[in-house]
Amino acid sequence: MVVEHICGFKKEIYCRECGTELIQNSHGQLFCPKCGRRPAILCPNCGRLW
Repeated sequence: MVVEHICGFKKEIYCRECGTELIQNSHGQLFCPKCGRRPAILCPNCGRLW
């Protein structure tokens, strides 16, 4: 699943712990559906937190 940042940058992002694709909740925050991890990732396009 491709996730989109508020600036428009799109990318597939995978969990560092289990390798599952991360998904976005209704607030746009990333989380892993398998292990429940919530990573803090900076957008490579604008530099703000995802």
